[in-house]
Amino acid sequence: MKRGVFIGLVLMLAEAAVANGSDNGFPVDSYLKSFLISSDYKTKSISSFDSFLSKLDKKYSTSKNERAFVQTIFNRTHQKFLKHFASYATLDETFETGTYNCLTGTILLSLSLHHFNIRHQVIETNYHIFILAETNEGEILLEATDPLNGFVSDQKDINARIAIYKQNEIQAQNNNKSYYKFNFELYNTVSIEELRGLVFYNMAVDSFNHGQLKTAVDNLVKANTLYSSFRTEQFSQILLLSLQQSELDTKTKENCMHAILSSKQKTMAAFVAAN
Repeated sequence: MKRGVFIGLVLMLAEAAVANGSDNGFPVDSYLKSFLISSDYKTKSISSFDSFLSKLDKKYSTSKNERAFVQTIFNRTHQKFLKHFASYATLDETFETGTYNCLTGTILLSLSLHHFNIRHQVIETNYHIFILAETNEGEILLEATDPLNGFVSDQKDINARIAIYKQNEIQAQNNNKSYYKFNFELYNTVSIEELRGLVFYNMAVDSFNHGQLKTAVDNLVKANTLYSSFRTEQFSQILLLSLQQSELDTKTKENCMHAILSSKQKTMAAFVAAN
């Protein structure tokens, strides 16, 4: 069996709104549309999520405990959308078949929290992604890939989980994969605007695992434009080495390598200009 390289999923996002209630003007549909890849599913997927939020609106109107309501969001998101884990599922697949990963699950949870104006942030580590939400009753940790125990409200348990995440240890989901160990330590809050970059990053890694180097380069360039990070930088080096050793024709190799190096130069220039 071919052994793929599991580079790592990432995830994402969110800066909180200020007012209370679901009518906060946050453009859920616009963000959701930007995360979907195939135009064939956008209308159906957005309609499905709007219907899901409408049902939660009714629950929210009678809810007196914000922490309990967040638990309702967590449970119903799993019941409705998050059925089968797969490392590189797309959001289109999550809506179509219930196949999800930490990225697509976190997207849906975060968009729901945004809709109800519940303050939260998404934390990215090397091999984990989780949400920290602030409710009237205290802090909550949400981990999308743990439907049974991923809603954590006890502060000691939250601290214990975060301590484990900060160790940045790989927890293999599949023994048939080779897991790439990063040589950096991540513990970042990432914005919702950067999330699309993480979507393209995952697509780049998935393409790489399937031997589609040119497609991997195209997706990595998009990812790097939207969210340049240690993760994209290190994967750039992996791709450059793989291109050199590949059987692609010389012209294709040169074009791909130029695209990667040009993207890195542009993001570096933008970083310098911003600072």
